[in-house]
Amino acid sequence: MTTFTRLSGIGLVCILTFALTACGGSGSGIDEQSQPTTPSAGDTGDTGFFNLSISDAPIKDATKVCIRFDGVELKHADSDDRETIDFDQPVVVNLLAHQGANSHPIVTGAEVPAGEYEWIRLKVAAERNASGGANDGDPIDDLCDDETENSYLVRESSDEVFNLYIPSGSQRGLQLIKDIIIAANRTGDYTAEWDLGKSFNGPPGQLPDVMMKPVVKLVANNEVGTLVGGVADELIAWEACDAEFAPSVYVFDDGVEPNPFDDPFAENDAVATGLVEQQMQEDGSMPWRYSIGFLLAGNYEVAYTCNGDLFAPLAGKPAEILLEEVTTVDFLAEDAPGTLVGTVDSVFFDPDAPESGFCDTAVTPMIYVFEDGVEPTFDGAAVATGEVAMDGQHGYSIPLMAANYNAALTCTGTDFIPAGGKSAEILPGAATELNFLADDAPPPIGSLSGEVDRELVEADSCTADFVPAVYVFEAGVTPNTEDIPVAMGSVALNSSAVYEYLIEDLLAVTYSAAFTCTGTDFVPVEGKEAVITIGEDTPLDFVAADAPTST
Repeated sequence: MTTFTRLSGIGLVCILTFALTACGGSGSGIDEQSQPTTPSAGDTGDTGFFNLSISDAPIKDATKVCIRFDGVELKHADSDDRETIDFDQPVVVNLLAHQGANSHPIVTGAEVPAGEYEWIRLKVAAERNASGGANDGDPIDDLCDDETENSYLVRESSDEVFNLYIPSGSQRGLQLIKDIIIAANRTGDYTAEWDLGKSFNGPPGQLPDVMMKPVVKLVANNEVGTLVGGVADELIAWEACDAEFAPSVYVFDDGVEPNPFDDPFAENDAVATGLVEQQMQEDGSMPWRYSIGFLLAGNYEVAYTCNGDLFAPLAGKPAEILLEEVTTVDFLAEDAPGTLVGTVDSVFFDPDAPESGFCDTAVTPMIYVFEDGVEPTFDGAAVATGEVAMDGQHGYSIPLMAANYNAALTCTGTDFIPAGGKSAEILPGAATELNFLADDAPPPIGSLSGEVDRELVEADSCTADFVPAVYVFEAGVTPNTEDIPVAMGSVALNSSAVYEYLIEDLLAVTYSAAFTCTGTDFVPVEGKEAVITIGEDTPLDFVAADAPTST
């Protein structure tokens, strides 16, 4: 293992808002005190030079995030040998002063054996129960305490100083795995890009310490580009915005639909983020802009969010990052999705209402949204779906890009209400209300039919001038002559010489039905239960055994 001692005295890197070529973007914007050592004419060719800078994707509610670095270690790829660069004085860097394409060098011109390295380790002072920042004489100033014994954070909203610690950081430091190549007589420029938005946590009971689980990527400066752009004022003032959430731009891998943070190491999570902030222009204007540096060259999906859950546009915008170039992606007012909101009539979920027959209690009610002119179907044509909340309000909310749509309710998973859907026009950043009413469903009716034994219809007790019929009463009512029946159907011979009846357009509820051939006496005396199902025919026969026994 070879150990180097790095002399202190690095000047601050210049800040140039959007130029990748400055401040570590390509290894050229470093001030004179940080210039790499130039190989002499007598070099043997078996060494190269290593530069390492620090950059950051920002975090809200922090005045400064001061990280103390005590050195760097590189491990050879073909052996366990390591090259150690120890600093004679700690280097304390305020990450918030080096955002986007800006960076701060912590190692410049370190001569190391040429070859391939497997990883580097940042020696950071970030231990628990230390007094990081305790002697910071001006917590609200951008400058850090260069003599702090530990890393620390200053909260913007309260000016409080919090000690930072990395679990196991004092033992292992911060190891960044990447193929690192240092060519003979050449300089390898690398940047450790921190994503502070994913890195901090304050577990209960651990204050005034704040735990830092750093999300850091190591990139070669000649492998990256920068993403910048503007954000429309309308998106900053969007109704969906959360005052506690900093407006941000998220960068996802190509083909990944924008999604909220879950696990910072999840496969589909954002690969980078950047705060949207007002930036002074030469003409005195203060537009909202963002800058995200050190993105590996390639294709991405980028989206704006001001609440962490809803993105503009919903599917993101494509961004192609080119080597050592700046890519511009702006977010316009029309990129804001609108929202389809509404309620579903409670009668569909009332077990005593006939409309409840349209729903299956085992199925989660859903709203399906289709492109304009597309008939509702379950074959995968829906552009979006949303659950109906079963909280008594039966509301729903579905974000959609501005366009015309066709929406329908299903609470069976097999049928839609209405069958042809309902049209909805979505406007950028606005809510469109679309309610699903009982009237949107077909009539909640079915029919009752069956056969009647000849012995009952032609009984001697029947009244000659009375047409035999089946009477239908409300559920629980014993058939009688005083209560008006809900419906009735005459009994007649069919082509097969069988007596039958049919009663249509009955609401889908439960009834009591009975046969009569006198208008005063009913068979059976107590009636028979008839459960009507929407759109179906309920069979109910009356047989001789239903008649009371003669005494």
